[in-house]
Parts: sequence; structure tokens; C-alpha cells
Amino acid sequence: MFYDVNRFHLCAFITWQLVNFAVGQYIFNIFSIHVPKWKCGDGPVTNNCTIYQNCPKNDLSFVDPVFISVAMDFDWVCGSSVYYQSFFSLIQYLGVLVGTVLFGTLSDSFGRKPIGILVIFIAIFSILGTGFARSRHVLFTARFFSGLSIAGVLVVICAWIMESILSHQRMVIRGFFNWGWTRVFITAVCFLTREWRSASYVCAACLLPALLMIVFIIPESAIWLHSKGRNTEMIESEIFMARIAGVIYEPKEHKIIQSKTFMETIKTKGLFRKLSVLWIMWFFVAICGFANDLNSNTLAGNLYLNQVLFGILLVFSKIVLLFVDSKYENFKRRTLHQGSQAGMILCFAILATFLYNDYHGVGFLIVYLLGTMFIEYTWDAVYLCAIESMETSSRASATGSCSLMARLGSLLAPFLTYANTWWPPAVYITVIVLGTINLSISYFFLQETKNVNLDEVHVDDDEEKVPMMRR
Repeated sequence: MFYDVNRFHLCAFITWQLVNFAVGQYIFNIFSIHVPKWKCGDGPVTNNCTIYQNCPKNDLSFVDPVFISVAMDFDWVCGSSVYYQSFFSLIQYLGVLVGTVLFGTLSDSFGRKPIGILVIFIAIFSILGTGFARSRHVLFTARFFSGLSIAGVLVVICAWIMESILSHQRMVIRGFFNWGWTRVFITAVCFLTREWRSASYVCAACLLPALLMIVFIIPESAIWLHSKGRNTEMIESEIFMARIAGVIYEPKEHKIIQSKTFMETIKTKGLFRKLSVLWIMWFFVAICGFANDLNSNTLAGNLYLNQVLFGILLVFSKIVLLFVDSKYENFKRRTLHQGSQAGMILCFAILATFLYNDYHGVGFLIVYLLGTMFIEYTWDAVYLCAIESMETSSRASATGSCSLMARLGSLLAPFLTYANTWWPPAVYITVIVLGTINLSISYFFLQETKNVNLDEVHVDDDEEKVPMMRR
């Protein structure tokens, strides 16, 4: 069987893709703050704010608006109100920051499944709240809760799904069920609806299948139950997975590892250093990635086509990555991270050169796409390293702490895009500098984790053996 995938694994893969539609609200921000050019009466097409502010509202019109955005609807185009464009993204990032700490801790204490279900409920109602909002206060509240749900998906459900599949399938799920499809999906929704409220309703409705999957198909993580010593429930979870998979299970001995809290984990010798390296890596890639995404709506060309090209490139590049990871045993997590950083630095150095020479042609878009691909590869590396480095009892909390650092970085991203209005290369130069620092840290300090057994990740040698059902 292809990568030993059975029916249950396929259900887990599909569930991961479906819940990622909640994370797609990051991409929705690109459309939400999009503002086309305008004209006053029969005057010239422009993006001059003086014309916008002095023109009578009855004579002012947007030229060929491809999407009725939040910024257009709430008049966040020019003047002091333009800051709300950045705040629309910023308040969501703040929600993600809070959610990474909150849901990671809750998940390690109360289980992956109940917290995962709560996360999807919050996602559905917050996206609906976005569409129904008639004031900016309600809108910003809804976006904050949307950020909470994004954090829950990235920290809790990610750990849950990774614990439910085989070690060599982790790259499969990154290769075939990934952010690229989410980007294409959100772009398609916005293209078909052409208006932000309708797009929000459709996005919320599309999360209902994800809710059904995590309620009825995906059981509580057997690895998490094992870490808590709940062996009877662990076996029940294994039996349920075997029934969905249509396979016969057999007993297998697994190591018992002393359950630790997150605070106990970081006090363990050597582990704080490992976690610190991950924190720095997540922080830098978040600044680069989110600033690059928010800056993508300023690219020349069709808004929808650009985003679809990003998505298709990411899907294709992830499949290539899976092939390389499977074919070449020496292609390690360190190789993935360092190679991606080097490629990213090169691409954005070329982009900065293009910008300096005022070139915005097809070559600019191609290099931009490649740079985006390398940033996405970097995300793959940091997620896998975080999941594979931590013990089960504190995996979600530790990954949540990494995600917290990423959210702190993402809070800076809207300011970088705003700085672009004063100095056009601001985003590209920042990516180059931070990428260089990140590459150096990875080369000297990142530890290898490829294909580790998540149930046996530990930091001491005090272990026993107990029976556990074979997946």
C-alpha cells in the first residue's frame, strides 16, 4: 500500500485538509484589505488619496473592483482610517497568540479531541460573526476569535493528527494535504462570491464536514492516552481506529515515559536549549511569511490569478518535496530547513534588485512565487521539528510555545507592509536579513528528528514496557 496508508489514515489526511480551511482566514485577510484604484467622475484612474478625500462621494468610483473588500465597505482607504487595514490582520494575529498558549495547555491536560471540537466550533461561529458584523467593534471581536481557532488548529489538531498516523506518513500529509489547497480554496470562494460577507458565510459552511469528521471519525489520540496512563481508553481508541481502517490489530510493547508538564519539560537538562532554537526559528519565519503574504496583494496582475498560482505552486512543490524526502535517505530535517532558507534569501535578494530597477514584469512574479515556495518549505521544517522533538505529555504545549513566538513575529508583519508605503523594499530586505540569521542558527544548533516514533520521544532513560495495540 502507498506509504502504508489505510482507510483510517486517509480519513485523518482528509480531516487535516478540511480543518485547514479555518487557517485559510489568513489568506482571507489578503482579499479583505484589497483596495483597487479609483477615479473621480470622468477623471484619470489613480490611487492618489488627495483625489479620494476631496472627491464628492457621488462622483467617486472604484475601477473594475474584483472583490468588494472589508476595507472598501468600511471606507478604510485613505486618511487616518487606513490604519484599520493593518488592525484587521493584527487583531487576528493577537487571537492566534493567545490561542497558542490557551489551547496547547488545555489539550495536554484534557485531551486532543474535546479541545479540537471546541476549536472548530469557535472557527465556525467566528467566521459567521465576521460576515454578520455591522460595526468595526463586532468585526474585530470576530476576527480575534477567528485567530483563537487558527491557533487551535495549528497546535491541537496538528498534534492530534500527527499522533494518529505513522512516522513516515508525516511528510505525506505535508505533501498532499497542505496549505496550497487551502489557498486555492479560499481564492475560489472569494472569486465566486466577489464580496467579503458572502465569502465568510461560505467559509463557515465549509467547516461543517471537518466538524463531523473530528466528532465521529477521528478518536482521541491513543498516544496522548498512553502518556496519561489511561490504557483501557487507549486500547478502545486503537480498536476504533482498526475498525475504521479495516485491519486486524496486534498487541505491541510500548515504552512508558514519565508524564511531564510543560514547565517540567523545559527544566529538563538540554531541552530548553532545543526549544529555544525552535522559538527563534519560528519567530523569524513568521515575520517573513506573513509579511510576504500580506504584501502579495500589491503585486501587479490579477489578484485571483496570483493567489491561485501561489497555491498551485505550493501543491506541486510539496509533492516534489515528498518525493525527495522518500527517495533520498540523507534528506534530513536540517537539510530541508537550511536549503529552504538559502533559497528564500536568494529569491528575495533578486526581488529587491528588481524593485531597485523598477522592474515588475513576469520575472518578478516567477521569483516571488519561488520565494514563497521556499518560505512554505521552511514552515514544513519547523512544524515537523517541533512535533518530533517534544514528549507527548507536553507536545501541544511546547508546539504552542513555538507558535506563540511565531504569532509575536506575525504581529510585526502588518507594520512591515505599512513600511512598504514609505520604503518599497522594506519587506524584501527584512526577509533577507532575518533569513540569514535563521540559517546560521539552524546550521549550528538545530537537531535532527526525522522519522522518530512520537510515542517514544523522551529526555531520560527511566522507562518500562506495557502492551499497546499496533496501529
